[in-house]
Amino acid sequence: MTRYALYFAPNADSPWWHAGCHWLGRDPSSDTHPSQNLISGMKPNYLADLTQNARRYGFHATLKAPFSLAQGVNEDDLVQHVAQFCQQTTALNIVTPSVQKLGDFLALQTTTGHSEIAALAQDCVVYFDPLRAPMTDADWQKRRQQNLTARQEELLKRWAYPYTEEQYRFHMTLTDSLAHIDYSTALILQQAAEACFAIDVPLSIDHLCIFKEEYPGAAFSLLHRCYFRGRVHAVSPVNIDD
Repeated sequence: MTRYALYFAPNADSPWWHAGCHWLGRDPSSDTHPSQNLISGMKPNYLADLTQNARRYGFHATLKAPFSLAQGVNEDDLVQHVAQFCQQTTALNIVTPSVQKLGDFLALQTTTGHSEIAALAQDCVVYFDPLRAPMTDADWQKRRQQNLTARQEELLKRWAYPYTEEQYRFHMTLTDSLAHIDYSTALILQQAAEACFAIDVPLSIDHLCIFKEEYPGAAFSLLHRCYFRGRVHAVSPVNIDD
């Protein structure tokens, strides 16, 4: 079943986008695979192994997690609702995010502007929830395997995603779980990520992206960027040079 997600992803000409696509080894706007960074002290394919799941989703920050469309709702309806949402939303300028640990993986995070970003994310969750199909039993069981707290299970029941409301954390995932690697390797990886994302340009959240998963397990593709105040742009693939 096809799923959609509402994400923030930096503009195609942003150094953040270029860095993120090279780090993960995939550009979801064109489904091309720019070369991943070579990390001294690691085997050439090791970063690819540590980013398999993150690469499938693409470089992004979640605003509304992946969902199937409700009966009677189609892709054009979703695009129209996104345009309407963006007409009443203003940009957020946040300071440069930094590479930090989040659980057992690495992510770009910010220590400022969190309440504003969380409010935007929750607005997305609420506004688009009527377009969402109910969770299936399989979805429910899959989510429950994540060792959720009682509060997170409550949010899962309400919004089909446990990391909403006060549980939301803005982050742009850079790796899969690192729980299985040793400390020295994890340190090398974090230092390489810090070097890759040493970008002295603020990150402006000024648009909403629609990502699409054609079938379960497929890579998510970037369909549309809708800029706040209602400018909808279908994504023209931009290949990122190796």
